[in-house]
Amino acid sequence: MRIIGPFIFALCVLTFFGLLVIFLLKYLNKDWWEYRPVRRIAKALPIIGGAAMILWVVGYFTKNIPISSIGSTTTIIILISLIALILTLPLSGIINSINRWLSKRSQKKGNGVDSARRTILKAGASLFPAAALTTGGVGIAHSYQQTRVYVLPMAFENLPQSLHGFRILHLSDSHLGIYRMLDDLEDTLDRAKELRPDIILYTGDIADELDLLPQSLKMVAALNPRCGCYASLGNHEYYRGIAKVLAAFQKSDVTLLRSSGLSINTRADPIYLAGADDPVSMRKDNTPFLNRTVGESMVNYPPEIFSILMSHRPEGFDAAVKFDVDLTLSGHTHGGQVGINGRSFWENFMSDRYLWGKYAIDKAQMYLSSGIGHWLPFRLGCPPEAPVIELTRRI
Repeated sequence: MRIIGPFIFALCVLTFFGLLVIFLLKYLNKDWWEYRPVRRIAKALPIIGGAAMILWVVGYFTKNIPISSIGSTTTIIILISLIALILTLPLSGIINSINRWLSKRSQKKGNGVDSARRTILKAGASLFPAAALTTGGVGIAHSYQQTRVYVLPMAFENLPQSLHGFRILHLSDSHLGIYRMLDDLEDTLDRAKELRPDIILYTGDIADELDLLPQSLKMVAALNPRCGCYASLGNHEYYRGIAKVLAAFQKSDVTLLRSSGLSINTRADPIYLAGADDPVSMRKDNTPFLNRTVGESMVNYPPEIFSILMSHRPEGFDAAVKFDVDLTLSGHTHGGQVGINGRSFWENFMSDRYLWGKYAIDKAQMYLSSGIGHWLPFRLGCPPEAPVIELTRRI
């Protein structure tokens, strides 16, 4: 029943946003409020959003994927629309107020109303909410775009020459059963196969509908890369039922690494692969847990060989640096789902957080994937991805 509290909170937020939009229209944009369609739409938005949220929860508990998807998508459309209006209606209100003031001033002077000026100001006032709503629509549409599969070179000074060109298909955060289904994963794997990965690494949050997990693992294993398929746990594996998840892995050909590691024969120099466990908690400081689980996964690490850590939480990178891990692969953040020039938009406000892309501390490097799926259907400048990381030797 952990979803009830967040549901009530989200419903209160949605209602508050709806009332705020009505206030901004009624008192800052009085000319617009006089139109009956505007009033009806403004009053209907929070009601539709609340109904959609209820539909979302019903679909969640009944495991009805179509109902849940319709409810969640509609909820997000309403929420983003309300946020767009809240951010832009004050600007429109200022322009509309200036327009009214100039009109009254002209009438007092007996100069009449400048229709051309009024038209320009009205257009300017409408521009802000129109642009924001359009941007929101684009972000929602882009959340359904095809997962980007591409080769991502990463150079290392200590990479053995025999591993130059070694390719890793990095899958993360598919959240199957929410907005991504098995056919989406199949499409991603089909295109990744053309890039000839040597190994597949899946860094958690694979399926929110656990009935899809066994088939998804079977599909991944069917790609049959020469060095095998491996995975680590994410927080959603615990949320959905860790016992069922572990049982699915035991019956699959995808090896789960949970606070453990092993050496992989690559037909050249070996690679040490480790998998961190997930702390599950979203609120407390997880540093002690990540230090412990990464340490346990590196117990048998031969320092002379190249090492890779799968850690669903990107904060595991800090622990990886302490244990001399060469490459860390992470997910969890979805890149904040808003990006600019290949980096998360939110880095402008959270520069101390790992959010999306390449990171480096001394000789250690991490790639933090924006993931295949998401919980909220909104992506802007931060496409879903499944990179094929190509190890190269830095000269």
